[in-house]
Amino acid sequence: MFYPCYIDLGKAARELFTKGYNFGSLRVDACSRSGENQEVEFSSAAVHTVATGKLAGNFDVKYRMPSYGVVLTEKWNTENLLGTVVEIQDRFARGLKLTLDSWYAPHNGKRSGRVKAEWVNRNVTCNLDVGLDTGPHISFSGVTGLHGWLMGVQSAFDVSSSQVKSLSFAFGRVGTDYVLHSYVNDAREFGGSFYHSVAHNLEIGAMFSWMTGEPGARFGLAMKYCPTQDLELKAKVDHDSKLAFALTHHLSKRLKLTLSSQFGMASFSEGHKYGIGLNFHPCC
Repeated sequence: MFYPCYIDLGKAARELFTKGYNFGSLRVDACSRSGENQEVEFSSAAVHTVATGKLAGNFDVKYRMPSYGVVLTEKWNTENLLGTVVEIQDRFARGLKLTLDSWYAPHNGKRSGRVKAEWVNRNVTCNLDVGLDTGPHISFSGVTGLHGWLMGVQSAFDVSSSQVKSLSFAFGRVGTDYVLHSYVNDAREFGGSFYHSVAHNLEIGAMFSWMTGEPGARFGLAMKYCPTQDLELKAKVDHDSKLAFALTHHLSKRLKLTLSSQFGMASFSEGHKYGIGLNFHPCC
């Protein structure tokens, strides 16, 4: 058994609340592949924010070299930022992945970069992230487990000030059709999530959190129902009485349409949002 990285703990429940919802925006995503072995991938996205009328987009080119264990990605977005990501897998040690992520702004000459390392084996998953902008800033996380129980720790350290900036712990359990997750961030925030696959086409989840000094807790309930293979229905409600719905229709194996809406149950005339998304992705 291989364990997930720290940021993926509780992912099953989290995706019930986030995936498929695009309130306040109109979004189009497209992806295509080329080459004899589909080693070149082109992807682009355009997002129109309804409230501000702003249009943003990005274009990425990914080139895979399996014989060398290297993946090279070139990025550009409408903020005129150029990015390069180099990933090296299993070349220096089995289960070790090294990543260099850099950005450059031609209009002002600013640069930023990060070096990441991930090591995975059957006993533990470790991640190291070093920010090269200032400091440097080092983040480390590790996850291990036993008989379905998972334990994780994450810490961030600022080298320039020699201070620990954050410290988090997580504990959970993974069953055949359910996932339990709990966490503590800096001894100030406490929370958790629950995910259950009730049937092959029905999933439910819950999330909650509380911070010291706050009078109440934050919580939410979510569900996903697939009446057919081509249709997904999602709904969620939170502690602010905000109710949201999302419908995803797979028009074909490559194309899907998403409609989402959110409104406040306390006042139907306030806080209403909607979103439309169109996604194209090759099936293979």
